Amino acid sequence: MVRRIFDSSPSSWQDLEAKVHLAFQEMGYESHKGKAVQTVRGEVEIDVLAIKQTTPIPTRVICECKYWNKMVPQNVVHGFRTVCSDAGAHFGLIISKKGFQPGAARSRISTNIHLMDFDEFQETYFGEWKSGVFIMLTRMRDQILPILRAASGATEYGLDLIDEPMIAGIDPMKKYSMFFGLEGGYSNYFIQQETFPVTFSDPRGDPRTIRQITVKSHRHYLEIAKEAVAECNARFELPETYFSSSGQLLVPVARE
Repeated sequence: MVRRIFDSSPSSWQDLEAKVHLAFQEMGYESHKGKAVQTVRGEVEIDVLAIKQTTPIPTRVICECKYWNKMVPQNVVHGFRTVCSDAGAHFGLIISKKGFQPGAARSRISTNIHLMDFDEFQETYFGEWKSGVFIMLTRMRDQILPILRAASGATEYGLDLIDEPMIAGIDPMKKYSMFFGLEGGYSNYFIQQETFPVTFSDPRGDPRTIRQITVKSHRHYLEIAKEAVAECNARFELPETYFSSSGQLLVPVARE
């Protein structure tokens, strides 16, 4: 069974590039789509450039996305290998819709080029993606933590950010159990090996209304969490202290 980052396959070449770009972004890479890169032979446009800045020496990954209705031939691999070398990439990925001709597969032996279809890309990076999303979800939890603290009467990072009438009648532990739940919180699914589907309280919508939702996949979990945090930011006027839509850690902003 393929471990999937996305619940649907790419529907176009633009969608393939967008999914690869987003996957690296959610892993914590600095990710660029349609990036112009200067090489020793001149400027080249890269489908996706991903840079892992958390390693002692930043790791540069160049991705070529081929949404072709035919297998990728050998000459494409040769050309891409030159681009990777000239651009200083640590390794390159060619992600193909229809796979590769036998000569293409042989030509990448003993090189830093890796050939894969979209399912293989997801399988290869699934573990790193889950770790990246775990960090995102931790930041989201910290972003909405003032709701829980205000509901419990805490003044610091609670009622100093949210007026008491705004949280009256809200049970954050039930409503936001995807973030705060002791039994089945996100670590069970993004660090441990618990499987889907699973039922949670839906963290979206009226915070005083508790309704159940069945979460079907890791991607579904993340998208629901993103929507919930965006709603909480707007409803409770929370400063975007920890989490942005791109998953980056933000500088704390004091509420006046």
